[in-house]
Amino acid sequence: MARARDSCGKFIKEHGMKGTKLYRVWCSMKERCNNPHNKSYKDYGGKGIRVCEDWEKSFYNFNEWAIDNGYKEGLTIDRIDSQKGYCPKNCRWTTTKNQNRNYSRNHIVFYDGKKYCLVELAEKFKINYGKLLYRIKVGYSVEDAIKEGDNRYGNKRFI
Repeated sequence: MARARDSCGKFIKEHGMKGTKLYRVWCSMKERCNNPHNKSYKDYGGKGIRVCEDWEKSFYNFNEWAIDNGYKEGLTIDRIDSQKGYCPKNCRWTTTKNQNRNYSRNHIVFYDGKKYCLVELAEKFKINYGKLLYRIKVGYSVEDAIKEGDNRYGNKRFI
């Protein structure tokens, strides 16, 4: 088979999937972890996040895992433990909405004795996330921030 240079800069056997979303996911994952010039490198490779050897060297291996583990258009790859790298045991396919709840920069709060991502509470109580976050940052308890609801002028503040 003919060999071609892929967008990740390595020679691979042509597999007919070069233009697919899954192939772009594979290349992007490697770029974030390996290329110091990539805008996301500081949050991945710069923090020691790596792609396992099996996936790093072979799109075929990654593709096989992806298909066997529920990949379909519209899903994104998500690391279950954001402190660990990309490997079969630490990755899953999920929606962008669910993946966003796994970021280390998320605001985790306790409400009614349970741990929540703040965006979950905003959705649950139909409150603008920015308003809820602002209230908590200026000193409201989680309970009081929620009680204010989505009032524009809750507690005589312009929030």
